Amino acid sequence: FWHTRWQPQYDYMPHHVTIDIGSEALLGGVIYVPRQDQTNGRVARVDVFCSLDGVAWGEPAASAHWGNSSETQRLAFETPRRARYLKFVARSEVNGNPFAAAAELDIVPAEK
Repeated sequence: FWHTRWQPQYDYMPHHVTIDIGSEALLGGVIYVPRQDQTNGRVARVDVFCSLDGVAWGEPAASAHWGNSSETQRLAFETPRRARYLKFVARSEVNGNPFAAAAELDIVPAEK
């Protein structure tokens, strides 16, 4: 479970999570599982970036705008990306709140 700070004060959007998978791999997308116990923090707009070095990110590998749902969201990259790092950037939240949450965030390897 991941949640951005909300007390005693919150931070404004965007929020991000950067994942180091330990070595380079060919990535095919991400799976985002929204918070299940309430709607606060459910991500509405997201950009996903890939990087080989954790410094140069370039253009998003994928972007999405999701509705207010507890359903698992799958976001496939148009083309597989070779990367060691993945950055999940929450741009907005379904209720307009300034915080973000995830029950799970999984990286999907590219199909061979």
